[in-house]
Amino acid sequence: MAAILALIHRLFCDESGDLRILEADWRNASSVAELPQATQCAQHIDFSWAPFLFLVLGSPVVLYDLRKSENTSSSTCSPSTIRMFGSFILIFTHAFSFISNIMRNAGRIYIYGDAVQFVGSIIAFVLTLACRNRGVGSSGVMFCFWLLAVIFGFPEFVHSLGVVGKQGEANVFFTSTCFIISYVICCVNFLSCCFADHFGTKPSKRECPELKTSFLNQITFHWFTDLASLGNRKALEFEDLHDLNERDKARTLIPAFDQNFLPGVRAYLRRKASSTRLLSDKLHPSVLIPILRTHKWMFISGALYKFIFDLLQFAAPILLNSLISFIQDKDQPLYVGVTIASMMFLVAAFQSMILHQYFHNMFRVGMNIRTVLTNAVYRKALNLSNTARKNRSTGEIVNLMANDVQRLQDITTFIMLFWSAPLQVTLSIYFLWRLLGWPIIAGLIILVATLPFNAYVSFIMRKQQVEQLKYKDERLKLMSEVLNGMKVLKLYAWEESMAKKILGIRQKEINVLKKIAYLNALTSLSWACAPFLVAVLTFGVYVKIDPRNNVLTPQLTFVALSLFNILRFPLAIFAMIFSQAIQCSVSNKRLKAFFAEDEIDANAILKTKHEDTAVEIEDASFGWDSTSAEFLKHINLSVKKGELVAIVGKVGSGKSSVLSALLGEMTKKSGKVAVNGEVAYIPQQPWIQNLTLRDNVLFGKPLDPELYEKVLHACALQQDLSSLPAGDMTEIGEKGINLSGGQKQRVSMARAVYSGHGLIFLDDPLSAVDAHVGKHIFENVISSTTGILKNTTRVLVTHGIHFLKHCDRVIVMKDGEVSESGTYKELLERQGPFSEFIEEFLIEEATKRGRSVSFGEDGEDMEEILSAIERVDPAKKAKLQTQLSLVVDDRDAEDKTSPPPRTPPASARSDIPAPIAPGMPTSDSVTFVKGGDKVPLINGGIEKANGGKLMSKEVAATGKVSWSVYQTYFSSIGCQLVLAFCTIYVFSSILGVLSNLWLASWSDDAQTIQSVPDGAYQTNKRLLIYTGLGMGQALTICVASIVMALGMVRASRILHEGMLETTLHSPMAFLDVTPIGRIINRFGKDIDAVDSALPNSIRSLLVTGIAAIATICVVVWSTPYTIAPLLVLGAMYFAVLRFYVSTSRQLKRLDSTTRSPIFSHFQESIQGASSIRAYHATDKFIEESIRRVDTNLTAYYPSIVANRWLAVRLELVGNLIVFFAAMAAAWFKGSEGLSAGLVGLSVSYALNITQTLNWAVRMTSELETNIVAVERINEYAEQDIEGLPGSRAPADPEWPRDGAISLVDYRMRYREGLDLVLKGVTAHIEPGKKVGIVGRTGAGKSSLTLALFRIVEADGGFVEIDRERIDQLDLQVLRSRLTIVPQDPVLFSGTLRENLDPFGKHSDDAVWEAIKESHLETFVRSLNDGLNHIVSESGENLSVGQRQLLCLARALLRKTKVLILDEAAAAVDMETDSLIQRAIREHFKECTVLTIAHRLNTIMDYDSLLVMEEGMIAETGTPNELMHRSGGIFRSMAKDAGLLNE
Repeated sequence: MAAILALIHRLFCDESGDLRILEADWRNASSVAELPQATQCAQHIDFSWAPFLFLVLGSPVVLYDLRKSENTSSSTCSPSTIRMFGSFILIFTHAFSFISNIMRNAGRIYIYGDAVQFVGSIIAFVLTLACRNRGVGSSGVMFCFWLLAVIFGFPEFVHSLGVVGKQGEANVFFTSTCFIISYVICCVNFLSCCFADHFGTKPSKRECPELKTSFLNQITFHWFTDLASLGNRKALEFEDLHDLNERDKARTLIPAFDQNFLPGVRAYLRRKASSTRLLSDKLHPSVLIPILRTHKWMFISGALYKFIFDLLQFAAPILLNSLISFIQDKDQPLYVGVTIASMMFLVAAFQSMILHQYFHNMFRVGMNIRTVLTNAVYRKALNLSNTARKNRSTGEIVNLMANDVQRLQDITTFIMLFWSAPLQVTLSIYFLWRLLGWPIIAGLIILVATLPFNAYVSFIMRKQQVEQLKYKDERLKLMSEVLNGMKVLKLYAWEESMAKKILGIRQKEINVLKKIAYLNALTSLSWACAPFLVAVLTFGVYVKIDPRNNVLTPQLTFVALSLFNILRFPLAIFAMIFSQAIQCSVSNKRLKAFFAEDEIDANAILKTKHEDTAVEIEDASFGWDSTSAEFLKHINLSVKKGELVAIVGKVGSGKSSVLSALLGEMTKKSGKVAVNGEVAYIPQQPWIQNLTLRDNVLFGKPLDPELYEKVLHACALQQDLSSLPAGDMTEIGEKGINLSGGQKQRVSMARAVYSGHGLIFLDDPLSAVDAHVGKHIFENVISSTTGILKNTTRVLVTHGIHFLKHCDRVIVMKDGEVSESGTYKELLERQGPFSEFIEEFLIEEATKRGRSVSFGEDGEDMEEILSAIERVDPAKKAKLQTQLSLVVDDRDAEDKTSPPPRTPPASARSDIPAPIAPGMPTSDSVTFVKGGDKVPLINGGIEKANGGKLMSKEVAATGKVSWSVYQTYFSSIGCQLVLAFCTIYVFSSILGVLSNLWLASWSDDAQTIQSVPDGAYQTNKRLLIYTGLGMGQALTICVASIVMALGMVRASRILHEGMLETTLHSPMAFLDVTPIGRIINRFGKDIDAVDSALPNSIRSLLVTGIAAIATICVVVWSTPYTIAPLLVLGAMYFAVLRFYVSTSRQLKRLDSTTRSPIFSHFQESIQGASSIRAYHATDKFIEESIRRVDTNLTAYYPSIVANRWLAVRLELVGNLIVFFAAMAAAWFKGSEGLSAGLVGLSVSYALNITQTLNWAVRMTSELETNIVAVERINEYAEQDIEGLPGSRAPADPEWPRDGAISLVDYRMRYREGLDLVLKGVTAHIEPGKKVGIVGRTGAGKSSLTLALFRIVEADGGFVEIDRERIDQLDLQVLRSRLTIVPQDPVLFSGTLRENLDPFGKHSDDAVWEAIKESHLETFVRSLNDGLNHIVSESGENLSVGQRQLLCLARALLRKTKVLILDEAAAAVDMETDSLIQRAIREHFKECTVLTIAHRLNTIMDYDSLLVMEEGMIAETGTPNELMHRSGGIFRSMAKDAGLLNE
């Protein structure tokens, strides 16, 4: 640079010799009045051209801003108007000066200088005018141009003032006056640049002010001050935050990313589909390249900022060198020292601005990367094929979004260090080489030696990171399953088994974390030793090779040390960036593998060619994935528009699979599938969103009140709405937890009906509703004559025989093939597979009922079936009737020979009410609605005052994190360990300060040591002590790292165990109002923070905090005169800190609470992906996901701005400390005790204070942020748990022996302050009796089940089983001694054996016997692994029927004296239902059986019935008695169900 300037001076100024900027006598100035001036050449060439060249080079940036701007023009009274007029005047003043200099024949330097300024003012005017018209309110280029014009114009301004004051030559006087006017205008223009332009439109209250403020405001982040001030006055709420800038919103970012990303994914999938072999992982579609292409300009600008900052770092050693030279040279004037101190401050301030623009830029890039990748993962998850979905659990996919995307975001901040750190190392070595010469090679050898060692450690660490992520995925996957099946887990008392399984995985994760902790300590030791060893070896070699000439003077020592300090940062940061790079590499690989997964083939379903055909399948075969065998074979099916087609068959025959094939959910192996029209889908297991009931029905469509009311009536939902707290605006909980199974099914059906789509697929929707409700729905919705869908094409999978005669056609499935099809009558008369299916059904019905099948809900159908058989084959009818009679006779005989139940003597039961008797009192209506099949656990818990809201809102804590949270964490670590690593860190810092003080003393005495006879000995001694102190510091850091890491791993394990234990034993009321995504977030994100982020924060805070204190002590001890300004700066420091910490803390909490809904929605969407795709609602759900991401970023963005706001202000404080340290050294030069060595030490430490103070506050905030994870974990760990204090085990170890159940004035409510749902129920059930519990919707049937298992505790009264009050028993014991077969068959991932016997209490023979008795032996033995067959997540690789039979096998294995059937056969076909009923009759003869029934025919042979009405027992008696009781409730229900012919 100096050579270029010298050349310019020779060309334009006719100067020769050395380059001169100042006048020759500048060293002789002794006062401010005699300050030297710049040469004329420097004034008119160097200083005039600098702003002009900057403006020319920066103009493209302004033009880019102009092209991108969408703002209206600035208002007339804006600052840009001042600049425009100022620039216009400048054009004339420079023109006059230029002409004047030509006329007076001035030198070339004056003419060239004026010409450049004239052209520059024209460019400035044009750009200012364009910015005003295009609404560019503030331009950084223009701000810097005017700033440079003011700075570089100042020397000439001073010179011109002198000329004007002397009243010299007229022409010179005129040009000087013109320049003074120009300079004043430049100053005015610069000041106006400090304010932003105003626009015609008034910004909204929540609009982010950032882009509407001035450049100076933006680089100092002053626009954030209002929010910081508000956060200091009150706890921030989401409504207080600004909206995201348009440039950072998802809708702006995603299209640009997709343009670069999707072509690669599509090309890979096409290549994969056409390839016959497995493609290499290296060919997976890239994630990083599209990111780089999308954000290339931001990466380039970030690189430019970082490059400038790196170069400026080396200004400090140069200035330190000048300062120490100034201290040593007693003759230099004071202004030189003042100038050096001022330059140190200005350079450091400029560095701060550049650095924080870099950080702000890169954090924004990271935030944008999270936005686009979250959307990409979500979109991919919605379109995964069955093959891909089978290989990836919901927890794994959520983990991709929660952790892997986050890691790619985090690495963005440090990405530039991969080239910046080597650059800093290279420049440091270059300057050290110039300073010390070849001895630096000795230090370089140490650096090179550490590289392979660290590479090896990094390789091992990478493997450990991969292993940890694998265990984490496994743990979260299992946790997700456990939370989804929590109710079943509690009913079976399996919490301990699942906890053991989860903790087993967690222990493996903890072991990996310990290994990572050791590796981190090893890396810390390596990087801590490396810079120090480099310094020691370099200094040692330097003084040894030439003891006479090579003296460690203060100048050389501390300039070298400042360069070593610069070298220390990139070397120390290598450890972190390598670690992050390893994690990022693993995450990148996982994301690439995910994006490479197969997707649902959008082209598998074509549009039919015939307008009158709705569905057409031609010779098509399907499998569940691309590698599996064909499941559906040679399917041929054609459905005309408006037809009602039923599909029937046995369990596993492929009925539901046909619908899946039509939806494109199965892989088409061959043939053709086509549909005509939009599809609506009603799945067998309804998918309900966590929205209001109305929103679930509308599903994004606009409200049509008339149609809406019509649909609610047709789907039998109006009665439910009348009882819901907020009607149809009541919020439905996650997975529909506050609706019964029947209600969920009806809401699912209402959604399909309201959609208005022309093609409806119904997967057995009537199985989960009462018979009379099913009849209502069929008549009002499905029927071709009276249904609301009569003109719509309907494909109905059903087990209801009595609906088939109303269908236009019936398709019979058998072993994955269409065995036959035709009308109902045609199939009966054909006597084919359909006839066999019907005959089996008749026999099973007779077995269940134990009586003739010629009456009841299917009576008419049965007569028709028998008549059809008689017409075709009379002998076959006779044979069938004989079989039916034998079945009935066998059943009657079985009932007569059954042993009588054991009844306790009356004397022992004086306090127990008599057996069930009629005439029980009734009470007022209940405040909740149930479908009869399954109780909504907390439906009654939705207060009307709450507007129908059910799910609890995640509340962000406010104010400071309580000390009790820190206490919890530190007590988990162990107080002795905390004290140990704090002490070791303090000792380490003391050793560091002592080593530097020793070096300062050595450098001051270096000349003396060299002159004494034993100089070599003294040098060796000092070098040895310096080495010992430094090595001691490095070793203590390593020991402290290990101690801390192990303590924090211990704390992480304890906190996880506490939260897991409490969560598993929380009441269902808590679990039902808390979204699963929120709980998973605690076990995922918060545990991850405690595992890694929190230990790093504490370690960094300790190190930086102690370093800051050490720095202040050294500066004050070296230059005591700085203590006064340091006290002022300390007050400023803590004032800024107070504003920042309170605001940042609340912003982080808001970030956490707005993040959970993203995961909840994500998990919900994955579970309902098939429904979302069927309704073609993918785009709508992606939009909702985008909205939630933007909401989260609205809280996240201010938090990263807060860090920059703080850093700019803290670094100003730090820069002022440098300034005062340097100024004190200059001002008190020559004072006693102020040696060059101490000045070097003081300023060296002060130069580091900026970064140290900034990092200390950052780490304080990070600690508060990350300790919030402990607060959130603690919140769940301290939740109330189930069970009452003082519980005990039953007196009889074999309890219950008989199974007698008594309810005495039993009352129950779901939450305090809500109405009772069971109101004084009193009943006694004799041992061994079979009792059916029936009642209309909302009667309270299932509440009795909850009462027996104490899922909800009693509000009054009690329940006794075999004379033991269950409210006094231990919950685990109680639930383990009762057995339930629930309606929803829930399985967990693992082996079949683990699903049947998680505690391993039973032998293999006993398990096989249970499987045999539940009619699953053939199926299980056909599996390759038998009992060790792996069940996928939620049992998705088994049919619903098989899952239900496995639940029956669980019951058979437990075989307790009390069995509860919670409508266990509602969702299965007749065949599976009959298998369940037969097994119960055979194996539970002596047990008390309670059955909650929808199908009344299943309990007609029971000993007695309890008829529930409005939370009370309204009727009791035998089924026959109640059926003939005039005006009775049961009689009315039987009549509705077709069981009573009148």
